[in-house]
Amino acid sequence: MKRLLLLVLLVAASVSSAETPTLNVRTAHNGPAEEQRKQQIERLAQQYDLSKYTLTRDIIVDRTAANHSYPVLTLNPRFLDDDDLALSAYVHEQGHWVLMERHRQHMEPLFADLRRIVRNMEYQKPQGDGTLRSSYYHLVVIMLEWRAMEDLVGQERALRVMKWKQKDHYIAIYTAVLEHREEVQKIMDRYYIRWDK
Repeated sequence: MKRLLLLVLLVAASVSSAETPTLNVRTAHNGPAEEQRKQQIERLAQQYDLSKYTLTRDIIVDRTAANHSYPVLTLNPRFLDDDDLALSAYVHEQGHWVLMERHRQHMEPLFADLRRIVRNMEYQKPQGDGTLRSSYYHLVVIMLEWRAMEDLVGQERALRVMKWKQKDHYIAIYTAVLEHREEVQKIMDRYYIRWDK
C-alpha cells in the first residue's frame, strides 16, 4: 500500500511539474497589436502546458508578416479575440518544427505516401499554400495541430477550429485532413511523426 501511495505521489509530482518552458517572445515594431499578441501568447503559455508542443522558444510577433515557422517562429496579431485560434496558430507553426527537426530523412517517401491518399490536391492559394510539396507536408502539420488542440482544449473546440480554418485558408488542405484523418494518421504512425520524441 505504501509503495502504491509513493508511486501515485511521484506521478502527480511529475505531472504538476510539467509546464511550458519560458518563451522568448519579442515584437518586431513594438505596436499595440503586437504587444497584445505577445501578452496573449504568454498568458496561453501559463494557462496551458505547452511543453510538449514547444520545440522552439524564440518567437517574433510581427504585424506585417504571415505566420511562419522558420528561421524564427513568427506570428502576426491575428486572432486577438479568439484564444483557441491563437493557440492553434502557435501549435501549427511548432508542428513545422517537428517535421524539420526530426523527420528530414522521411520527406521524400512521406510526400509520395501523402499524394497516394489525397490525389490531385489543389495547392494554389487559398486552397493550398502555393507550392505542391509544402501543401502536402501541411497535411501532417495540420494533423499535428489538430491532435495538439484536442489535447489542450478538447475535441469539440479543436474541431471548431479546424472547421473555421477550412473556410478561411488552406481550404483544400484542411478539407483533406478532415476527410482523411485516419489515413493521414496511419502515414504519420509509419514514420513515427508525433509531438513526443
